[in-house]
Amino acid sequence: MPEEAKPKDKTQFITCPTCGGAGKAGPGSACKNCSGAGVIAFLDGRFFYWNLPLTVPAIKLRHLKKGLNLILNLSAYIMGLIGLMALTYWVWAAGEKTETLAAFSFWRVKSPLILTFWLSALSDMFVVYRLSREEAAKQKIIKLKYQETAESNFPDNWSEFNKVKSKYKIEVSGGFSPAALKAVEQAFNLADRARQGRVRPVHLFFSLFKYPAVAAVFSRLNIDSTKLIAKLKNQLLAIGAGTESTEISAEIKEIFLAAYISALNYGQKKVEPVNFILPILARDKNLSELLYDLEIDHDKINNVIQWFLINERLLDNYRRYRQAARFKPGQAMDRAYTAVATPILNHFSYDLTLAAKWGRLELSVGREDEIKAVFQALESGKSGALLAGPPGVGKNMVIWQIARDMVEEDVPKMLTDKRLLELDITRLLSGASAAEAEQRLLVIIDEVVRAGNIILYINNLENLTGITAGNEASLELSEVLASALGRHNLICLASVSQDNYAKYIENKPLGNIMAKVEVSEPDNNLAIQMLESKIGFYEAKFKVYFTYDSLAKAVELSAKYIYDKYLPAKAVDILEAIAVKVSQDKGLNSLVGVEDVAAIVSQKTKIPLTKITQTESEVLLNLEEKMHSRMIGQAEAVTMVAASLRRARTELRETNRPIASFLFLGPTGVGKTELAKTVAEVYFGNEDYMTRLDMSEYQRQESLEKMIGSPDDVSGYLTEAVRQAPFSLILLDELEKAHPDILNLFLQVMDDGRLTDGQGRTINFTNCIIIATSNIGAVYIQEQIKAGAAIEQIKQSLINDQLNKYLRPELINRFDGVVVFKPLAMEEVEKITELMLNKVRRLLEAKGIGLKYGQLAVKKIAELGFDPKFGARPLRRLIQEKIENQIADKVLAGELKRRDTVVIDGQALVSVEKGRKL
Repeated sequence: MPEEAKPKDKTQFITCPTCGGAGKAGPGSACKNCSGAGVIAFLDGRFFYWNLPLTVPAIKLRHLKKGLNLILNLSAYIMGLIGLMALTYWVWAAGEKTETLAAFSFWRVKSPLILTFWLSALSDMFVVYRLSREEAAKQKIIKLKYQETAESNFPDNWSEFNKVKSKYKIEVSGGFSPAALKAVEQAFNLADRARQGRVRPVHLFFSLFKYPAVAAVFSRLNIDSTKLIAKLKNQLLAIGAGTESTEISAEIKEIFLAAYISALNYGQKKVEPVNFILPILARDKNLSELLYDLEIDHDKINNVIQWFLINERLLDNYRRYRQAARFKPGQAMDRAYTAVATPILNHFSYDLTLAAKWGRLELSVGREDEIKAVFQALESGKSGALLAGPPGVGKNMVIWQIARDMVEEDVPKMLTDKRLLELDITRLLSGASAAEAEQRLLVIIDEVVRAGNIILYINNLENLTGITAGNEASLELSEVLASALGRHNLICLASVSQDNYAKYIENKPLGNIMAKVEVSEPDNNLAIQMLESKIGFYEAKFKVYFTYDSLAKAVELSAKYIYDKYLPAKAVDILEAIAVKVSQDKGLNSLVGVEDVAAIVSQKTKIPLTKITQTESEVLLNLEEKMHSRMIGQAEAVTMVAASLRRARTELRETNRPIASFLFLGPTGVGKTELAKTVAEVYFGNEDYMTRLDMSEYQRQESLEKMIGSPDDVSGYLTEAVRQAPFSLILLDELEKAHPDILNLFLQVMDDGRLTDGQGRTINFTNCIIIATSNIGAVYIQEQIKAGAAIEQIKQSLINDQLNKYLRPELINRFDGVVVFKPLAMEEVEKITELMLNKVRRLLEAKGIGLKYGQLAVKKIAELGFDPKFGARPLRRLIQEKIENQIADKVLAGELKRRDTVVIDGQALVSVEKGRKL
């Protein structure tokens, strides 16, 4: 799992060399070297160890104590209830006999009923005392706050560990929930009953499936728990019998310690059964392989566990922050912090610490490094920190988590007892002149300075730049803020997109004063965990259920195919669209699967991503036939292109390069462009998914901007076309005519599948097919074909002797294939003629007019329209002039009407055969 997707694990484990981690020197005696600990873990200056006895008698004794305590508490409850009933009966009886209130002074009365009540009151007080003592004795997992540090260092030996102060030594069993302790005991009993000698990870893993939270984890992963449990039973049987006595192995103790530390890192109050899963798999390769066979890897199971822990945090969010924030002000100003009112600031701001107190801010996931960087910048003496990153990566989430930390006082000293207020720049600037906006900002800064307990947050900081009061001596609003920060009068946090930082902030006063903290796009694992913190809202709103695989697929496909947005925002948009569609199409309480995700991404990107159906499979297997329905001849070219398309659709290709790239060589009019159009129609569904560039228009170096755009917000023709339609065919007509600098661009495109446009955006070409055409060696090809040379021989001669005169060898080698198109034979020209006449027939049929022609007509038109120098290109023009023009004249003259038939004779002359009248 990538480092940023989980808390940094710096835990160090030590196993006692004397007892091998067992903690025993012999039957019934603890190891003197480690004092019975066996294994310790060291993290952040604290030591963690397990010292709870796990033997059959010890387990039975604990259960007996619990039973006795339960009986004692239950007896006290019953006694209290009896006393209350006695008092009630006495009051009723006294009320029947007297009408004065004095008669109800039960504390003066000597009666068996009142004595029973007093005894029950004592019993109730005893119960309250016991419960309070039990609650005080319960150990909770306590995480070190930001300002807290432990003094102890990692020990060189066990004797040093024994000298460590007790406050730095934590016995972890007290932090286990009742369910976690029960799972540990069940694992021990399982190994003991089977007489397998040692408690192994598989025993504990098997015991976990009795708990709903663990079962739910594997349910989210779509795992059949019955089959998994059956396989686990086989592993248990394979262990075989061991010694009579059952011991806890060192690896099991490591699992206990690792589970406690994971719960500590994730801010849990107690270790729960789900915390055991990852430590078990890390120490038992057989279990890891078993899950791997079920297509469950470490990342998947970790992300699902995070999902459940995140849900627990969300459920606990409101209550926890209310409790931790009781000393925070409930209003904008509180005398405990300041006696200075801030009316202008209050009008133009939103109190984030107050929102955090009431649990109104969304949960931040996986941004610990960025938060730490902000704190370190402020501690180093900077007056502000500037979060810079692409839109949608979660910059606001970082600030919201800082607001939560301020509520819990888990922040550096300069942020304690402070309020974090977001300044609404839009509201500050609306309806105000530049001078008025400057005055408002100065007043706000003055109020912040006088209050002394306010931290400002400004979202989209670039909105302050470029606004001045008008005269030469006036400052920009950004410079006004920079001036105040430079005097260290206040602390300011802000955010800005990466592009706007480079344009407006970098090397400016604000950029020099504030520390830059980069917030990058999360990797897929961290993005999945971020989605997990949001998915509950959509499940509740639309009444659908997301599997883990559907979340992972949403992240995977949006990362791969949506390029103008960033994770996690673009995946959130996809999930919302999926939830709406599934709720409408499948009904409430429906399951969202990976095919639903693929369908939505396909719909948005026009890329076929759904599972290949049988119908589509047949089409892919018969691509050559489908392409030859509109492409005559050139069998080698068609076969090569069809094979590439099949590899692409089944994802058997390098995903960081275009789908395919070809260089078509041959004389004009032999079908190079027509094959490109055929590919666009067959693979992309429409000829419109083709961007055609006439490379003769890019013969000068200055035309580079025309292709990729310029920094002045002028879009390039190529880059903008691909950005808008990333799933398309790019046709580079007459490639050899382009300037060498422009040809160099395509080296990167065909090698890395991306290109940076004039505005600094990365344009992805991995879902494009690139076809370049050239007439290089056209005459040579015609001559060699006439001489009977083989196509492969002609191609090698062209590559070795002629192409390198116009194109760099490295560019030629980047193409997946160089395809030589043969000159057309008369037989092929006749077939092309028939295709063109069929197009005319379809146009006429739409008007209710028929078309008839014989083979003589086809031959005649083919003879008239074919030119060896220009191939079939003149044929289109001939049909327009000799056939379509005559038909148009007859329609205008009233000679050709609906139900008539156009007849083309052997001389290519047009006549009309009248239809029957109705």
